[in-house]
Amino acid sequence: MSILGRIRDLIGANVNAALDKAEDPEKMANEYLRQLSDEYYDAKTNVAAAMADETRLQQRMIQHQGEADQWQSKAEAALRAGDEELAKAALGRKVQAQKLADQYKAQYEAQSSQVDQLQEALAQLETRIAETKAQKDLIIAKKNRAQTQETIQSTIKGLSGSSVGDKLDRLEDKVDDRLAQANAMAQLESGSLENRFRELEKASELDSELAELKRKMGMDS
Repeated sequence: MSILGRIRDLIGANVNAALDKAEDPEKMANEYLRQLSDEYYDAKTNVAAAMADETRLQQRMIQHQGEADQWQSKAEAALRAGDEELAKAALGRKVQAQKLADQYKAQYEAQSSQVDQLQEALAQLETRIAETKAQKDLIIAKKNRAQTQETIQSTIKGLSGSSVGDKLDRLEDKVDDRLAQANAMAQLESGSLENRFRELEKASELDSELAELKRKMGMDS
């Protein structure tokens, strides 16, 4: 298949549909870009070679047309000099040169048309490469966004699970238990001090009563 045929096949391919159906769109886009890049390099090489051929054909056409014009002038000069045989000979050479000039002109025009087609295909290929790169970037962006969304959903699901609530409830219960124990200890310590003071007051009261009794009985010394 010619380079033009390959380029047209690549450009005409329904890439969007293929990428939508692909298991790994990013990988497929990379492969398609590789093919486009290879064809673009081949197309540039072919365009350069075709343009060089076009220039050579044009030069040959100009060369032989110039020779034909020169022989035409020589034939006219011979005829003015009255030498018909020489004029015929010059016209014979002119006819040969003109045929070559016409042939090269036809080849030049065909080559010029092919160069135009190759240049147009090259421009279309450049556009398709740019479009595919942009589409690949969009695919990657969508893929990253999907992964981020999955991570967020997974995190939300984990946070909303009963296990987290149960752990918090158990932690709160432990804190409440420790607070209750601390209050109980404080109450116990407070009660112990009050009892000691009451015992102390009671003992002091008894000592006072004993002293009063001794005084009344004349036993105080």
